[in-house]
Amino acid sequence: MTEQALDRGFIKDVHTALKRYHREGDLEEHPLLSLAAITQSVRCQNLPEGTASRVLALKELLQEALDRLQKRDAEAAHLLEQRFWQRRSVIEVARRLGLAESTLYYRQERAIRDLARIIWEMEQEAGRQVQARAHHLRRNLPPPTYTRLFGVADKLAALRAALGDTRGKWLISVEGLGGLGKTALAREAMEWAAHSGAFEDLVWETAKQEIFTWKGIERRERPALTFEGLLDAIALQLGYPEIPRMRFEEKRESVKALLKSRPYLIVVDNLETAVDYEAIADQLWGLANPTKFLLTSRHRLSGYEHVHAIPLDELEAQDALAFIRYEGQERGIADIVRAEDATLLRIYEVTGGNPLAIKLVLGQTVSLTLDRVLANLRQAKRGHDQFYLFIYWNSWNLLSDEARLLLLHMPLLPARGGTWEDLAAASGLEDEALERAIKELVDTSLLTAGGLEEKVYTIHRLTHHFVLSELV
Repeated sequence: MTEQALDRGFIKDVHTALKRYHREGDLEEHPLLSLAAITQSVRCQNLPEGTASRVLALKELLQEALDRLQKRDAEAAHLLEQRFWQRRSVIEVARRLGLAESTLYYRQERAIRDLARIIWEMEQEAGRQVQARAHHLRRNLPPPTYTRLFGVADKLAALRAALGDTRGKWLISVEGLGGLGKTALAREAMEWAAHSGAFEDLVWETAKQEIFTWKGIERRERPALTFEGLLDAIALQLGYPEIPRMRFEEKRESVKALLKSRPYLIVVDNLETAVDYEAIADQLWGLANPTKFLLTSRHRLSGYEHVHAIPLDELEAQDALAFIRYEGQERGIADIVRAEDATLLRIYEVTGGNPLAIKLVLGQTVSLTLDRVLANLRQAKRGHDQFYLFIYWNSWNLLSDEARLLLLHMPLLPARGGTWEDLAAASGLEDEALERAIKELVDTSLLTAGGLEEKVYTIHRLTHHFVLSELV
């Protein structure tokens, strides 16, 4: 904060806080409640996050600043104490100090300015400590794979709100097809969490066993994640190496006691690839509160009573174009940067706004024409088959014959989708079988259902290409 900003804004905020010192209700929306020093005080005292705790911390901050002022200028501190702590009038204090009222006002203004400067010094000190703590909390996070996020501002705000809700939402899931950026969204939310002061520590564990690179699918040499393996990971990342050596029951109770003692934030990335991921989701509920779990999954968990779901969709056209141009600039693809919107919209139309598919297309335009790259993507040829395998194959293998049959018939419907009757006519499935098939496809993010009175069912553009490809 500059000297000018301190004089014009911060001093005024300090003055109003002093005037409201004994009226706690009037401090509930005060600007100073957002100070890092307040956040740090709430966390260090293990106070419940909320306005009441922040108001208490603000009053303590003012008192500590007055104590520091006392050591620098006892007369100024004495003046402020009489005026705002003892609530004496200007006339009374002026009489006690043997000063004219105008002189008292001048000295009070100067004392408030000095107090504000001390509070700002305390804020700077707290800020440095918050940064150091945030650096420590980020030690378990994977490095970001992005430099900017596009089209997810609303989703990120919703995720932050859910993480900051101290009354509930202990299990939060970010759901959607592969390639939409669920991991990136979770990683960005963890960056916020590291600075928020709301969590004692952060844990990041992934169930992912394969990643997609431009060379194809790469397997990771690691066992599939189990609930016990997750308990071990949590204990190790939080600095309790003795817990993984315990028997399972003792291990579970030890981790439970730890997570129940203070609020931690634990990410389980790509949960759907874990062994019996549904059972893991159920068992996490017993470990939650005040600890929160943030899960990313291609399979829906919103059907679980205790899970707060945040569905992630493809980019809208405007966001997709901004993302395409940004990626082109970052990767030095001049033709993409110079291209007209109409040309780039062709990429959006074929990829359906899937960020991973967009990156794949852009990478291949360096050596192939855009027409050929898009045609190959539609037909799952020339390297794109690996991409489709990465996005869809695990989910496809989990589907029943009825669900596969329904999915294979979805391209027969208009792009805007179809109703229950349309799906029944296209697939030939009876009501009970159709209901099971719809649920399977929705749960695996392969089918989107919209509307309350009448559902309209659609598939993503990439799913459409996958269904029509030679893979199935």
